[in-house]
Amino acid sequence: MKMSSEIQVERVSWERLREVRFEVLWPHLKSSDEARLDIDESEGALHLAAFLGEEIVGVVSVFNQKCERYPELFVGEDTVRIRAMGVLEKARGLKVGVALVREVEKRSGVKHQVVWCDAREVAWGFYEKCGFLFASDKYGVELSAYLVPDVGIHKMMYKRL
Repeated sequence: MKMSSEIQVERVSWERLREVRFEVLWPHLKSSDEARLDIDESEGALHLAAFLGEEIVGVVSVFNQKCERYPELFVGEDTVRIRAMGVLEKARGLKVGVALVREVEKRSGVKHQVVWCDAREVAWGFYEKCGFLFASDKYGVELSAYLVPDVGIHKMMYKRL
C-alpha cells in the first residue's frame, strides 16, 4: 500500500497503542483491551505512536528498566528498555520502525547510556540495521535465545547512545 503522508511520531497515552499492539504483537489475546503491559503506567514511561495522516501505524513503549534476566549487564549505566514495538503490515517498508527508534534514541539519549530490548526473532535484522547488537556475557559469548510463550523466540539486543 502506498501512503504519501510523512511519518510523524508523537507522545501519546498507552491506551492509544492498544489496537496496534493487539493486531501486530498479541493477536492471541481476546481483545485489544488486554493489550497492555503491567508497567504501562509506571513513572517515566514513554509511549510513542507513529502517524501517517491521522492513523496510528506504529507504536513503541519505553521504560526506565534494568535487565532482570541478565543483571550483570550494563552495571553502573543508565538504561532504558524498548517494549511492545510494532508496525502495521500495510505500513512496513515505509521506515516507520526507524522513525520510532530514532525518536526513542533522541528522547532517551540525554539521560540514558544504553537502550535495550527483548527482540523477536523476526525483528533481529531490523534492530541490527538500527545499530543494535546482540548482548553477550562478560566473555563475549552471545546470550542464548529464549522462548516467550504465545509470542516466539527472543534475544536481548542493545545499543549504546
